[in-house]
Amino acid sequence: MLLSYSLLFIVAAAIIFIGFFGEVFFKRTGIAESIFLIFIGILFGPIFKVFPYSLTNAIIPYISQLTLAMIMFELGIMLNAKSMVSQGLRATVRTIIYVFLSVFLIYVIFRYALNWNSYSSLFLASIVGGETTTTIVPYIAKHIGDERLFANITLESVLNSIFLIVIFYFVLGAYLTSTPLNIAGAEQLATSAVSQISIGFLVGIISGIVWVEFMKAFGKINYVYIATIGYVLLIYSMVTELGGSSILAVLMLGIILSNSKQIFEGIGLKHEVESSDLMYIKQFQGEISFFLRTFFYFFLGLVISIKILNYIFLYLFVLLVMLVLMGVRYFATNVTVGKDMSKYKKAIFMMMAQGLTPAVLSTIAIYYNIPNAQLIVSITAFVIIITNIVTVVGARGLKPDEQGQQ
Repeated sequence: MLLSYSLLFIVAAAIIFIGFFGEVFFKRTGIAESIFLIFIGILFGPIFKVFPYSLTNAIIPYISQLTLAMIMFELGIMLNAKSMVSQGLRATVRTIIYVFLSVFLIYVIFRYALNWNSYSSLFLASIVGGETTTTIVPYIAKHIGDERLFANITLESVLNSIFLIVIFYFVLGAYLTSTPLNIAGAEQLATSAVSQISIGFLVGIISGIVWVEFMKAFGKINYVYIATIGYVLLIYSMVTELGGSSILAVLMLGIILSNSKQIFEGIGLKHEVESSDLMYIKQFQGEISFFLRTFFYFFLGLVISIKILNYIFLYLFVLLVMLVLMGVRYFATNVTVGKDMSKYKKAIFMMMAQGLTPAVLSTIAIYYNIPNAQLIVSITAFVIIITNIVTVVGARGLKPDEQGQQ
């Protein structure tokens, strides 16, 4: 039965307003709107069945790919040379430890202790293994009051989202081609990975240079960012058809736009995107990301199964994932935070709120009928909610004098 357009519009309006006021509430309390939107999605989907699962399942693949393209482009324009130089080494090392160690441990626990199959374990690990969202974490870091901490955590949140998306897509590629998880399969995956990365990086760099020239010529014309959105989607689709890594292509496109001055000066040229144009791109990208983020958390709630929510072991799985994430984050923080940032150890440890990246990746798992996909989506939703609560409660737990010192 088709839903009336009036009901769809009312629900869409309600979601937008919830997202908007949720953002206001978040800025005042630190509690992310994702928590409310996921629960509302559960109410409208599996509980009251306002949105049939078949309808949601038909729509979500397109929204997932659109959101993923926008995520990677936004991550690219957020990566700037200044923050990478000032905070790059320690933030990168912490990200590598947090992502890869948590992915490995979650895989081992679910594969060997809980007897999941290899691909289900890998997919779950690559979805929830060590992400820190680019929305709540930088805001809280900046709220605490030090630009170094803000740059450090922002860089980490960008990098770990990139790592997880890349890992997930290589696992997905192996699954879709039925590549065996052994030495021969690893060689096949390595060859495929080199090819995909090479195409993605090459097309991304060329497309970035082309668009810098375009911005130089047409940057002052109205609606140039709409053209930029179209260009991002064109590159994403084109690289997919070429068999390359589309996510890396749009990432590189964003990086080149954001750092065009440093890049072109480094090779002796003076072409760059003007700061006013770049600011406009970032501002409009923020609006697009807010819109997609708001609806996607709602869609995540829609695809959760009530049957899975009644499955008692779901909560054991969530607990195990949380223990891994908290343990690895504690280790990564203590290993990588130097003396100059030692007073931020507690704050950095608490910055573990997950967000849009795992939400998108988990729904892609449903589209491709990955084993245990429904269970993976439910685990992901609870991990997003709990990690956001941990971050908020932890931030509130900082003593006032500690915040003043920081």
